Amino acid sequence: MTASTERLEQIADMYATHRDQLQRVVRARGSNSSAIVEDACSHAWMQLLTHDYVDVGLPRWGALAWLTQTAVREAWRLDNRERRSHGYVPEDNDDLARMAGASGHILPGADELAEQHMRLDLVKQIPERPRRFLLRLALGYSYDEIAVAEGAASYSTVNKQIARAKRLLRNLEESDAQRTE
Repeated sequence: MTASTERLEQIADMYATHRDQLQRVVRARGSNSSAIVEDACSHAWMQLLTHDYVDVGLPRWGALAWLTQTAVREAWRLDNRERRSHGYVPEDNDDLARMAGASGHILPGADELAEQHMRLDLVKQIPERPRRFLLRLALGYSYDEIAVAEGAASYSTVNKQIARAKRLLRNLEESDAQRTE
C-alpha cells in the first residue's frame, strides 16, 4: 500500500520540523549511543510511512507522540541487543542503578513501585471517561489537545472531567488509607 502524496508531504514537513527534537528525546530516554539513536529514529520515520492509521494531519501532537514512543522503544530494543551481543549482564542492583543513572533513568525502590501499583489500581476504579481525560493529562497533553483528542469536547468539559477524576481519585485514596489503618 502506497501513501498518498498529501500524506508524504505532511510527513516530509514533520521530518523537517521535528527531526532534531525526536533525536534529542530518544537520546534522553532511549540510548546514549549516536548510532542507536539514529537507527531508532530512522526506524520510527519508516514505520510512520507504512502505518496509514497514524493521523499526520494537524494537530500533529498525536503523530509525534506515536513517533516518539516508536523511536524510544526501538532504541531500547537496539540497546538491549547490543548489550547482549557483547555478553554484558548486570551483576547486581547497584550495577543496574549505575546503568540507569548513566542513561538518565532513575530506578524506583520496591516501596515506591508498590505505591505506584496501588495508585494504578485506584485509577482503574475511576469511570472510563474521566479516567481517559486524566490519563491524557498525565501524558502531558494540554487541555486544548485533550479536547481535540476527545472529539468536540469543550475546554470546560475537559476541565470538569479532569476535576471529577481527581476528586474521585482523592476519595479512593482516602478510603484506601482508612482501610489500611
